[in-house]
Amino acid sequence: MTTLDDFSHYKRKFTEQIILSEKQIYIIEGYLKLAEKIGVPNVTFQKLADELKISLGSIHYHFGNKDGPNILDCAILHVSQESIKYINFYLDRTLFQQEFKGIETYIEILYNFCRSYPHHGRLWLYFYYLSLFQSKERESNQDYIPLMRERIEQVLTLGIGKGIYKQLRNTENLSEKLHSIIIGALIISGGDNSDPNFEMAQQNAIENANAVIKTHEED
Repeated sequence: MTTLDDFSHYKRKFTEQIILSEKQIYIIEGYLKLAEKIGVPNVTFQKLADELKISLGSIHYHFGNKDGPNILDCAILHVSQESIKYINFYLDRTLFQQEFKGIETYIEILYNFCRSYPHHGRLWLYFYYLSLFQSKERESNQDYIPLMRERIEQVLTLGIGKGIYKQLRNTENLSEKLHSIIIGALIISGGDNSDPNFEMAQQNAIENANAVIKTHEED
């Protein structure tokens, strides 16, 4: 049985832009939705073909090349890129509309991404979870996690510039702490926005993040 719960030997930076055909996006979106329902480790090519009502050969044609990325690689790349675009778009919009509230805005946008695209958010968190605990996935994600931390540092810098925060000590170290708080809360909540723990996780992340920021403010 062909399972998808493994990365191929072919590795790419997870921040690298990829070009997918309409058919590939259709298959990936179907994969994401099926993975949300039955769990990533339980998805097989055959189950995916049955779910999408397409031939097994079609999936193998697009994602079965042993010299190219498998469907999980492409799904994570796709979701990572979509999350980056989503966060950047809404950060820019809050700045334009003068609704930016610093790290609170960033957290709200991130959680809203999981609300708006739950099948994306679940795979994103699944990969994040593995990247925290398994060396192979941690190595694969070495470009994406620093990018998220850099974005948090940029949010902090914007917050200082707009008078939301005082001058902050060691924003690089602070961004790492905030990243752990935000992602940790998301993972614990399971990314399930229908669960009351999801709303609680967002609020806890905001409160804990603001508390940590206070400890880094200069007198």
